[in-house]
Amino acid sequence: MTVQLLDDTFLSDPPKRLELADGFEFRHGERIAPFTIVYETFGELNRDRTNAVLVCHALSPGAHAAGKYAPDDAKPGWWDGLIGYGKGIDLHEHFVVCVNFPGSPWGTTGPASIDPATGTPYGSRYPWVTVEDMVESQRRVAGALGIERWKAVVGSSLGGMEVLMWAALHPERVERVISMAAAAAVPVSGVAWHLIGRKLVMSDPAFNHGDYYGGEKGLRGLQLARMVGHMTYMSDEALEKKFGRRRRGGTRQFEVDSYLEYQGQRFASAYDANSYIRVQAAMDEMDLDEQFGSLDAAFARFKGRALLVSFDTDWLFPSREVARLHEAMTRAGVDARHLDIATPNGHDAFLVDYHLITPPVVEFLRS
Repeated sequence: MTVQLLDDTFLSDPPKRLELADGFEFRHGERIAPFTIVYETFGELNRDRTNAVLVCHALSPGAHAAGKYAPDDAKPGWWDGLIGYGKGIDLHEHFVVCVNFPGSPWGTTGPASIDPATGTPYGSRYPWVTVEDMVESQRRVAGALGIERWKAVVGSSLGGMEVLMWAALHPERVERVISMAAAAAVPVSGVAWHLIGRKLVMSDPAFNHGDYYGGEKGLRGLQLARMVGHMTYMSDEALEKKFGRRRRGGTRQFEVDSYLEYQGQRFASAYDANSYIRVQAAMDEMDLDEQFGSLDAAFARFKGRALLVSFDTDWLFPSREVARLHEAMTRAGVDARHLDIATPNGHDAFLVDYHLITPPVVEFLRS
């Protein structure tokens, strides 16, 4: 396999498509047919298919986890700091798969996709997805690739929750898991902020109950929801250092106001509002304790190893939630390690602090 390396990344293959003529059945009972699952692969699968690593993406990104499609692309994939040749998840050794899950707007059949039966977007008729649906889409891709067992399943934030769901639902198919900035359920404070964001989206008149396609783009409700959500990703320390109470160029506008407006507008111009409320709701709905009766029971069948990474300034998934998860895994007999990393970067640390997360990932994958 010939790989073209760039300065600090590489040229990746274009996305691949798994076409399901019989459709995809969602956990809540709905079925969409036909159904397309978009995924990407990085590196080379070895002959006995034992070096495959599944990387699970979170709410915002999609399957393009690493590399560039063309040398002049503005940015590489969303986790390029961790995945690549000579990086934490080393593509010299591993074959990485990243699947764009149902509900996302980045290629897999989603709310904005055209329903062949009507010739219009699914919109409000698109099912409400679950984390189990996300895992099922990944399982379907694994089957198409002939991968019976993952060497590791790795993810962060919502992606980390998918990792935990894999260990609970398909323990025999996972050798080890790495979950960063995630827990078995979103704490109630996070759920509350998420609910406020979703209500902002749904109360926007332009949203039109989810059937807004062909109308206004960059919905104001979605912009505001992203601003609310973004605040859960940053720590007080990071906010103070980056903005403080500084104003913009002699005006009365705070720097943090300008920043949040920019983030909201940029996100809403690209992301789909129906996808946002569905994917975020799936994140809030997941609760392994509730689903299995206890966290101990959720991981009772998992015989692999686990690395659980938390960040001490993560407001969305506080370290105590990861510690509780670690305690339950340990009681269930799982060989689990909890690493709590000190950083000022809050929930977003997994996208920033590669110098802190890379060494433990390398050690865990090689041990």
